Amino acid sequence: MRPGANAGVWALCAAASYGCAGCHRGRPGAKGAPPSEAGLVSAPSATAAGSPRGGMIWIPAGAFRAGTPVDRVPRIAEEELPGTEIALGGYYIDVLAYPNEAGAIPATSVSRDDAARLCESRAKRLCSELEWERACKGPEGTTYEYGDAYREGVCGTGVTAEQSATRPSGERQACKSAFGVMGMHGGPWEWTDAAWGRGTTRDLGVLRGGNAVAGELVGRCANALARHPSSKSPTMGLRCCAGPKNDAIVDLPLSSGPALERSMKTAELTAPLAKSFIDTDGPLAFAHAWTWRPVANEQLVLASGCTRPPLRCRLIVARLATEAPETGMPPRTLLASIDTGHEAAEVAEVGDARHLRLKGVDEKSPFLRDFAYAYGRVDLGDIKR
Repeated sequence: MRPGANAGVWALCAAASYGCAGCHRGRPGAKGAPPSEAGLVSAPSATAAGSPRGGMIWIPAGAFRAGTPVDRVPRIAEEELPGTEIALGGYYIDVLAYPNEAGAIPATSVSRDDAARLCESRAKRLCSELEWERACKGPEGTTYEYGDAYREGVCGTGVTAEQSATRPSGERQACKSAFGVMGMHGGPWEWTDAAWGRGTTRDLGVLRGGNAVAGELVGRCANALARHPSSKSPTMGLRCCAGPKNDAIVDLPLSSGPALERSMKTAELTAPLAKSFIDTDGPLAFAHAWTWRPVANEQLVLASGCTRPPLRCRLIVARLATEAPETGMPPRTLLASIDTGHEAAEVAEVGDARHLRLKGVDEKSPFLRDFAYAYGRVDLGDIKR
C-alpha cells in the first residue's frame, strides 16, 4: 500500500533516532473565538473561523508529538517523524469520512484533486496530514485513536482495505479519538493535501487512515500512505477540514550508509554495554562490534562477546543515543540478547540489509541463526545446524 510495502504483511525494516530539524511549525493559533472545548457541534454550518459547524469537530490550538518516538514499536523510521513536537492552530475536521453521514458508505475512487473539489463544494478543504494525525491522536497523543495498545476489534483493522472500505460510516462507535473524530481507521484511506515529504520525493501525495492485514502497524495514527495525486481506487476516499489551514508539514531527511560496518567507533560505544548488560553468567567482554543500518534513519549497534571462563557468549543488538545523559551512561534500548554458545559470533548479511545471520557454537555443534529487524523489533529465526 506504500513504498516499501507499508500496508502488506510485516516486512522487515527499522526505526531511527534522528531528529527533524527541517520540520516546519504551523501558525500558533486560529483566528476567531473557538469553542471552549472539543466536541461534536450541531449548529448550522458557518464560514467564519471559530464558528460552530454542523457535523464537524473543533480541534483546539496546541502542540502534539508527530510521528513515533524512537523507543516505541512499531515504527517506520524512513517515513515517520521521531516524536517531533509540532504546534498547530485550531481547525475543524469532519466527524466521519466524506460524505460525513452516519450509515452512509464512504465515497471512494477519487483523485486528490477530486477530493479537494468535493470539500470545496461544502465550503471546506482537505486536511493537512498533520492536522489529520493530531485529530486521530487526541489531546493525550495516543498511538491509536482509542489508546496506546492495539485492539483490532475496535476499528475492525487487520483486514485488507478492499474488505473494509465499503463499511457504513459510524458502524463502530468505539472507533473514535478522544476529540470525538470517528472511523479514522478500518475504512478507506483518506486523502490529505500534503506532498510526500520523506527524503527528496515530492511528486507523491499522502493518504492517512485506511486498513491492511498488518493492523498493528497500519492502524496507528502516525502511519501514512504515498500515492500519486492522480491515483483513484475503491480503497481511497477523503475527509474534510475547515478553518485556517496549518502550514506545518512533514519534512523528513533520510540518512543512510553501509548496511553492516565493522568500526572502532562502534566498538568504543559498546564499552558501557559491557558493564551494564549483566546476566547470571556475568559481564560480557566484547570481541566484535558493528554498526547496523537496516533502513534509512536507523543506526543500531551489534556487539558480540563472552564472559570469563566458563565461556558463555552473546550477541547484543541495541540502539544507542548520540548524547550521554548526566549519568555518563549512553541511553540505550536493548533489542535482542542472543545466546551464541561458546563463541563470540560473527555476523553477515543475508539477502538484504534487514536480514542478518550469526554463527555460533554450543555443546552440540556449530550452528547458524538468522535474525531480522521489523519496524523496531528484532525477530529471531530458528537455530540451523
